[in-house]
Amino acid sequence: MDPPPATMPPFNGPTRKQNVACDACRAKKVRCLRANTTERCEQCVAKELECTSNYIEQLQNKPRRPRRFKSGDDFRTRSAAGEKRSAPDDDNSQGSQRASPVLQSRRTSGPPAESETNTTSSTRNTRDMLGVDDAMAMLAWMNPSAPSVYSRSPIKDAGGAQADLMRYLFSPTAALHHEWRYSDLSSLEMVRGGNCDMWEEQNGVVWDEAPTAAHLGLWAAGEAEMESLAIELIDSFFAIINSRLPLLDPQSFMSRFTSPMTDPGGPLPHPLLAVVLAFGAKFAENAHITSDRDETSARDPEGVTGRTRSRMVQLLAIRAREVAEVGKVWRVPTVANTQTLILMESLMCQAPLLKRKYQACHLAAASRHLSQVMDSPLDHTFNYAYKDERMRVQLALFIITGFESVFHRLRSEVFDYIVDLTPLIMSGEGAAGGSSYTASDDDAWLTAARAGAVVCRKLSADLWHPRISANGIPLSVLRDFVHEHSSWRDAYLARLGVPLQWPDSWDFVAAIKACSTDIFYHELWLVAERAVRDFGIQGGSDESSHGMMNLEVSQMRERLKHEALHSAMRIAALSAVLLEHGYLRLDPLVLYRPMYDAGMFLARQGREESRALVAGLRQYAGPYPQMWDLALEIEAVLLESAGGAGSAFPLQAASAQEVTNVLNGHQPSVLV
Repeated sequence: MDPPPATMPPFNGPTRKQNVACDACRAKKVRCLRANTTERCEQCVAKELECTSNYIEQLQNKPRRPRRFKSGDDFRTRSAAGEKRSAPDDDNSQGSQRASPVLQSRRTSGPPAESETNTTSSTRNTRDMLGVDDAMAMLAWMNPSAPSVYSRSPIKDAGGAQADLMRYLFSPTAALHHEWRYSDLSSLEMVRGGNCDMWEEQNGVVWDEAPTAAHLGLWAAGEAEMESLAIELIDSFFAIINSRLPLLDPQSFMSRFTSPMTDPGGPLPHPLLAVVLAFGAKFAENAHITSDRDETSARDPEGVTGRTRSRMVQLLAIRAREVAEVGKVWRVPTVANTQTLILMESLMCQAPLLKRKYQACHLAAASRHLSQVMDSPLDHTFNYAYKDERMRVQLALFIITGFESVFHRLRSEVFDYIVDLTPLIMSGEGAAGGSSYTASDDDAWLTAARAGAVVCRKLSADLWHPRISANGIPLSVLRDFVHEHSSWRDAYLARLGVPLQWPDSWDFVAAIKACSTDIFYHELWLVAERAVRDFGIQGGSDESSHGMMNLEVSQMRERLKHEALHSAMRIAALSAVLLEHGYLRLDPLVLYRPMYDAGMFLARQGREESRALVAGLRQYAGPYPQMWDLALEIEAVLLESAGGAGSAFPLQAASAQEVTNVLNGHQPSVLV
């Protein structure tokens, strides 16, 4: 067969060129038979259509994207060609040169020398193709102070990472680097923007203060001293906080802290460890913290004489939140993150600062995490220890959110994710796995707390929504509350509350649990009375209401007033007892709200019994300095109710005889 000719003969017939197709043929996706855009195609001629080329004109007018040159092209040749195509004036060219230091460096770089090897030339061509030199030069121009070489920090083992966490938490100055993985830069940025939501930040004062001698001494003592202090803070946490509501296992926690590399449970999550250390520091009596508290308190002005604070403790609380944010505790639903969020709610103590804006965001996030953990498809593969830990967290969260919702008027939707599953202590399940609940001596107290949380959640769901604030509280809601609350009193208060005579054998844990049970019962009467005072009773002021209805409404209102007065007096008496024993400085934000409500109730009536509550809150201000402001509020209301006569009253603790007399006169109500 003859070979093909070197050049093909021209084709005279119509050719299919997609770039000259008219709009009509392009829309119909048919072949357009025309040679250029000035002609009319056969389709448009046959159907007497207008043969337009709008699409082609738009493509021609569209600006072209810059073309990536091949690695073999000479940049200087391309630049010269570009200058010939568009020759700008001198000013524009100078501005362009000033604005493009990368191009300047590339213009002066020149081609590779002839002595380069093939490998070097290939490497240079690859870097030119990827634009590595341009990118690095641009970074150096945008941030001249940045180092020219970027290296990744070596990955540290669990022991080294935990040591870095200790360095960050106990650093006497702000950490402005990321060598320890954590930094104070974001906290400083928030302070600079005026977005402080923690009392410990004091609008940036804590960062402006110089470190105390005690804090500097701790840092100079080295890592061994910091680890010893951390162990003491962990012991303080489990002795004071975890004993009130068991959330963590002490033995497992301490073992994982001291042996992060070898413990079967692995190292502790940094957010949980940081929160535990910050919480324990509030109540620890370590020499470093005590000296730091004395030196820091001496710096405060005369207007806050008597209030104490520790800069070291403040920094621990701030940095614990920073570690939690870096650890994504709000994003990842795990049991450890749920425990961290529960503890952070009490650690940060935002309710006195935010007041009506307080929404318990940490508890709400913890409830969402727990609901996802409970719905995990791997539930049946977990061991008994994990299930016991998860049930312990569920019970603690159910109790805390129940009382928080009714005390702070939180909508029930905030904690809708929490499901009231019967705890292990109620059903006895899990005994085969050695559950600590079935063998605990605190089963009765936990059962009473859970039953009280049920009453609180129902009362919160019935009261805190817009319909009640607009129309008043239905009488049926108040009837149900009185019945359920009285039933709880008959079942638990006589056994678990404070008896007539204070037992001499009670230690801190026994005393604080009995007082908490007693105080929480009486606080609900104050909550109900305040709700009636704010919203009224539905139908109580309606003239068309039946006579018996009005009578029942009047009786209910008087009943609540009587119970509220009695409850406020009882809370004041128990606060005086705790004040005398010094237990209020060891309370982890459990009793402050009932004390504040009772103090305000008595102060509005000008009753001197509110003095004990003011004194109690000022002792409370040891671990939580913001409680000092609440004591000042009660004091101001009392002075206003008394007509402003006299000066501020003395705030010494009541004597033992006075406490006994008041306590005997305000025993729990037996009204049905």
